[in-house]
Order: sequence, then C-alpha cells, then structure tokens
Amino acid sequence: MKAPLRLGIVGLGYMGSLHLQKALAHPQIEVTALYDADKDVQDGLRAKGLPVVSSYEELLDKVEALIVASPTTSHKHYVELALRAQRHVLVEKPVTLSLRELEQLIFLREEAGTVAIVGHIERFNPAFQALLPYREQLKLFSFERVAPWTPRGTDASAVMDLLIHDLDLFWALTEGYSSDIRASAYRVRTAQADTLQVWIDLVDGRAASFSVSRNAPYKRRRLVAHGPTLWAEADLIQRSLHLWQLSVSVDPALLSIELPHSDALSAELEHFLQCIHEQKSSTLSLEHVYSVMAWAQQVEMLSERHLFFTR
Repeated sequence: MKAPLRLGIVGLGYMGSLHLQKALAHPQIEVTALYDADKDVQDGLRAKGLPVVSSYEELLDKVEALIVASPTTSHKHYVELALRAQRHVLVEKPVTLSLRELEQLIFLREEAGTVAIVGHIERFNPAFQALLPYREQLKLFSFERVAPWTPRGTDASAVMDLLIHDLDLFWALTEGYSSDIRASAYRVRTAQADTLQVWIDLVDGRAASFSVSRNAPYKRRRLVAHGPTLWAEADLIQRSLHLWQLSVSVDPALLSIELPHSDALSAELEHFLQCIHEQKSSTLSLEHVYSVMAWAQQVEMLSERHLFFTR
C-alpha cells in the first residue's frame, strides 16, 4: 500500500478552504503544510490545529504536491517555484492571465517532468461528463453563465473569472480551431468587462454563443447543444442532463439519462492523484489548456475594444 501523498495548499480563501476539506477527508492524502499570505488567515488555521507554515519556501520543503488556490495574479509565481522544486501542482483556473506566462510554465513543467493540471472543475460536473460521449453528434452550442454580484473573483475580468469555464467546456467537446471570434461587453462594477456576449465559429462549421454576467439578478449555468439528430440541455447547477433524439418523421424522443451522484471537486482531486500515481498525462494539463487560454486572451482583447461603460 502506498504511503499517503504529502500535500500542501497555498491560498486558504473560499476555494482553498473547499480543497482543504476534500484533502483532509481523503485516505490517500496527508495535508502537511498550509500557507496563506494573510497573517490573520494563518492564525485562524493554527487555532484549529492545522499544519500552517510561515513561508511558501517552507511549504515546498514539506510537500510532494500542492494546490494553488491563491489570487490569480499570484499563480504564476507560486507555480513557477513549485515546478522548479519538482513538485506536482494543481492550480486553480485561470492558470495565468497571459499566454506568455503560460508558455513559460509549460517549459518549466517539461523540464521538471512533474504533473501540472488546471482546476477547471466543470469538466468533472456529472452532467457534462454524461454529455461527453455524444459530442460527435453536436454542432451548435449555447452557453449561459450568469450570477449576482460578489466581490470574489474580481481580480480578473468576467472573461477569466466566468467565461473561461465555458470556453474550456467548448474545447473539451470540440477540440476545434476557431475561424472567427466576436465579442461585445460592458462594465458595471469594475474597470473590466462584467457582462459579455461572445460568438466563436470553428473552421469545421461548428459554432457556439456565450452569455456571461457577474451582475445578473439570478444564478444560472446552462449548456444547450444540438445537431441534426440530437438535442441536449445540461443544467450545470442542478447537475441534470436531458437528451432528445430528433427525427424528421416522428416526434422527438426523450432519452433516459441516469447521472451518478458525484462531487466535482472530489473527482478533480482524484484525477490529480491518479495522474501522479500512474504518471499519466491529463486533458487538463498546462499544455492541453493552452488553446482555452488562447481563446480567452483573444476574447479579452476583443471585449476591451468593444467595452461599453455604464454608470
């Protein structure tokens, strides 16, 4: 039986705390170091008897692998040092805010030979997992991801905070090359895009539209996709999937889909462990998410050109 993986977590805010809960409950993980730049957070963790360290360097000395859940602007720094120390890394999305930084990290990962994956948690949503086997039948896609305002995540635009989830899902479903990308946006709460409409056409004729806002009156995460013979609707909050078989001669037939009761964050952690133990590549590796980041950066540039200001 393998010894538990010695794991550290950097950044113990909202997502870091969720990661900590899952890691503490996992039988194959020993949480050996926690680090947060905020001294008050450190003191609060110490009061709970958790293994807090006073520096990032000390954390790297105590772990084999780590989860980076700090603010996005610090990701590149933490991941770079971890790879130089030949540690395995799971970094929250977006991995960086620029393609150049991502390219630097990819080069370091190749040198280190370690596992480095990005926490695109929606990939592990059971509704999306159930949809994946049907992807060859799907040609047109519509994504909606809106939520009421919250300050969390506003160190990045809505492109990097919200839209990147659905860009990643679109990539996972198509692995296509874009022929045209269009975007319009407006700001409400921040100096960056808070609400966007985006359209992506692929060279093979498939296409997607994206509606994103962090200033909506309600929360919704939905994917509708269809082709000539299949219609699919996935609710990523309720984790439900409905499929209809289409025909020109008979009424649409609702297909019965039974989804497993699974927790996406636990599944993501399990995937990370499996990649480490089996030394296998991941569809969420730094290299694999490069295309997603390229789309996101292009949308970011387009949204800045077509950004409407409101008061």
